[in-house]
Amino acid sequence: MRKLILVFAAGILFALPATVSADTFTFRPPATAAYEGKGGANQFDLDHYSAYTWRIGGVNLQGQTITSASITFHNISNWDSDPNMLFIHLLDTARNSGVASFQDTSGSPVIRDNFAGSLLGSNPLVTSTTGNILLTQRSFTTTATTYTYNFTQSQLASLSAFFLNGSDIAFGFDPDCHFWNNGITFTLNTSATHAPEPATLTLLGSGLAGLYYRRRRKKQQAALAN
Repeated sequence: MRKLILVFAAGILFALPATVSADTFTFRPPATAAYEGKGGANQFDLDHYSAYTWRIGGVNLQGQTITSASITFHNISNWDSDPNMLFIHLLDTARNSGVASFQDTSGSPVIRDNFAGSLLGSNPLVTSTTGNILLTQRSFTTTATTYTYNFTQSQLASLSAFFLNGSDIAFGFDPDCHFWNNGITFTLNTSATHAPEPATLTLLGSGLAGLYYRRRRKKQQAALAN
């Protein structure tokens, strides 16, 4: 009887979700540009005539829930006072690992997003069926500033789905004008998987008690019959 109860308890406990500690993940791409202009030695090259992807892989979030995420551009500034825009996309994946780029289409209008609309089909960094969300677009002045974009709830849901689809995600950047900077940081915060609720533990205790008393009653009835 004792063995039966232990087996029953083990079965329930193994079925319960494990508790995982909350954690913070921080990712930084390698420096891709030399020290120049108002930028620093850790610049991520954001040239007007190129579009970029940064793929982040090997991330295991099993048993964890993403609670917040942000991407930060350190000391970013426009190199002159021309009209400018930096388009920032969240992608399910990218064709190339790490950082990759291509020389995008120039012409009129000067400001065009190569990760959107008809231009996406000629973008060699992604496939036309890649999950693709515009996170935000932002212009900058010639004064350096540290800019952090915080994901919305719907964007967090997409981020989770993209990670589950292959343990990787990517960012797509299309800078229309040249931006000096001191690097990029992507930060991901997770929460612990919930511990068993009191009602679940009560059910476990009730089940074990029920087995014990049922077995005891059968023994008493057998003793009376003899």
